[in-house]
Amino acid sequence: MKKILFILIHITFLFASAPDSRLKAYQERYTFCHGKTDYQIAQCLLNGSINRSRVRGDRSVYRTVSKSQIKQALSHGDIYDNILNLLPHTKRYIWLEEYLDYLYDIRTEYFPPKFRGNNAEDIIRIKRIFNLLQNARLVENADYTYAFEDELIEYQRRHGLKMDGKIGPRTKRILKQSITSIILKVKKNLEWERISSIKGSNYILVNIPEFWLHCYDYGEAVLSMKVIVGKNKLRTPMLNRTMQYIVINPRWNVPSSIYNKEYAHKSESYLKAHGFAYNSEGRLYQKPGRNNALGVVKFLFPNPYKVYMHDTPIKSLFHKTVRTFSHGCIRLEKPLDLLNYLGYEYTTDENKWITLSNRIPVHVEYHTVWIDDDGIVQFRNDIYGYERTLFH
Repeated sequence: MKKILFILIHITFLFASAPDSRLKAYQERYTFCHGKTDYQIAQCLLNGSINRSRVRGDRSVYRTVSKSQIKQALSHGDIYDNILNLLPHTKRYIWLEEYLDYLYDIRTEYFPPKFRGNNAEDIIRIKRIFNLLQNARLVENADYTYAFEDELIEYQRRHGLKMDGKIGPRTKRILKQSITSIILKVKKNLEWERISSIKGSNYILVNIPEFWLHCYDYGEAVLSMKVIVGKNKLRTPMLNRTMQYIVINPRWNVPSSIYNKEYAHKSESYLKAHGFAYNSEGRLYQKPGRNNALGVVKFLFPNPYKVYMHDTPIKSLFHKTVRTFSHGCIRLEKPLDLLNYLGYEYTTDENKWITLSNRIPVHVEYHTVWIDDDGIVQFRNDIYGYERTLFH
């Protein structure tokens, strides 16, 4: 009985006592967690405080913290270092953490423009933003100079805006953000980084809000291209899968949901002119060819959402800055470059299936703030509204 009582007292102490002060400070500064004990904080750091039930895509595998590890760390007095060692040590995570520290440091210096008619004051404030966030060296006066325009274009590039050097409605909306809202946005993305899948040295990354695909070999980006992702009502899912197959000159079997909305009312002559036909079961399909909706190649990484990457005959959409036009699949700007990267060439007009000899992981993720490979902070719009709806 005494032994049982001792164990209960020890467990109560372990999981109900006040947390380490440094760990609590880390939680408040970098996370949205509200853990009241070391154990609760550790669990939240590893698994996030995101409501994943509202995400279209994979659910994160719940990662548990060893109770014996917490117990041992407490007894040795190194609980803070022990738990922080469980967090990512990638440059993306570390750089984003450092950037958040910098934002905290400049809170009292950051004053966004108001755009209420005082143009001179607005220009001065915008120059201050560029000096603080882009290491610009602008004289903070009301002069609209060539150097100021160059920094404005750079600001637009870093935010995925049209780089026209004009302070239009979209640019104004971003410039008007308070430093508090920027800090919150970065904290949310730091959370995404914490719970993102661990990556190997070779993989493909699609960042949905960025509208780009990147191929990495030994941690270095060797191929990048624009992509088109799903509309808001047909969101591209976040997932982690392995690419297994390539289809050359694919046939497009039109899904029932798309058929009912877009093709059921089309005339027979229209369907025939665009390469459509019905199979023996009465299902509509589009014959292989360059005008096929899937283009000349598609890349398969089997998943329950039935999404894949593919070519597209509509190349003009890649000139748009916001590219949410698909039914959920990922359309590629340079599909043949990806085909070559995987070790194959487009050499036939016939339909052909290829099983990859070297399968490669595909990570489809959602980051609206990240540090790119050149060390530049990139911001993008929250196209699916996840930042507004997922965080507790």
